[in-house]
Amino acid sequence: MNAISETFRILWLIFLWLIFIFMALASLGMSVIDVWPWGAMFFVAGPIGLSAIDTVHSKSYGYEANGGLFHHFFIFVHSISAVGLIVLTALTAFGALRTADAMLWTPETNFAPWYMVGGLFIVDFLIYRIEPNDDIPDLQRMEQMNRLSTCVGVVSAAIFTVLCFVVPLTSFMTAGYDPAALAVALFLAPGFLRVVREGLFYLQGTHLEEGTDRYRTLRAVCIGVAGLAACIALGYLGYSLVRLELLPALFFAASVAMNGWSVKKYVTVGITIPENEDADSSSHASVQEAE
Repeated sequence: MNAISETFRILWLIFLWLIFIFMALASLGMSVIDVWPWGAMFFVAGPIGLSAIDTVHSKSYGYEANGGLFHHFFIFVHSISAVGLIVLTALTAFGALRTADAMLWTPETNFAPWYMVGGLFIVDFLIYRIEPNDDIPDLQRMEQMNRLSTCVGVVSAAIFTVLCFVVPLTSFMTAGYDPAALAVALFLAPGFLRVVREGLFYLQGTHLEEGTDRYRTLRAVCIGVAGLAACIALGYLGYSLVRLELLPALFFAASVAMNGWSVKKYVTVGITIPENEDADSSSHASVQEAE
C-alpha cells in the first residue's frame, strides 16, 4: 500500500513539474507574439505552482529541505515574479505596453493595477518567515534564508508603493481613464505599506523601537504615503461625482476609506505590529539557542 501511494505521489509530482514548465513556456510564447497580458500570468501562477509542488515533496522546504536547492529555487522564482510584475506595471503605467486585443479589452483598459494585485500576494509571501522546528537541519541557515527573502520582499513592496501613485497620476497621459483600475491602485497602497513595515521590523527590529528616530521617520512616511493616497482618491472621487459616474465614485470612496483608516491607525496607535512580536522573539531565541 505504501509503495502504491509513493508511486502516485511521484507521478503527481512529475505532472505538477510538467504543468509548471508548460506555464513558463506558454507565458514566454504569448509574450513573444504580443499577447503580453496573458503572458504575465506565469508571474502569479508560477509561485502558486511551486507551492503546490512543495506540498507533494516528501521533504518540505519548511522542514527537512529548508536551505536546500528547492528552497533557493523557490525564493528565486518568487523574486523573479516580483521583478517581472514591477517591470510590467511600470511599462504599462508609462504607456510602453498597450493591449492589442480590442475584442476582449477596450483601449482604456489599464492592466497595471492588476499586476500590482498579483505583486501584493508575491511580496507578502516573500516576507513570510519559516518558524524554527526540530526538523530543520540548520536553524542559522533558516534565519539567513528568511532574511534574504524578506529583503527582496521589502524592496519590491517599496517599489510597488511608489507605483501606487505613478499609475493614477499617469493614467490620463497614457492608458486612459479606467476608474476601477485607478481605485485598485490606490486601495493597494496600505497593503504594500504593511509589507514594508512588517519586513523592516523583522530586519531592523532593534533599530525601530518605539521612540527612536528611525521609528518616528518610518511612522511619518507611512502617514504621508497613506494620506497622499487618500487625497488622490478623494480628487478622483470628486471628478467622478462631477461626471455623475456613481460606480467609479463608489470605487474611489472605498480607496479613500481604506487609506483614511490607515492614517488614523498610524496617528493614534502607531506602526508597530504587536501580533508578530511574540513570534519574532521566540524565533530569534530558538536560533540563538541553536548557535
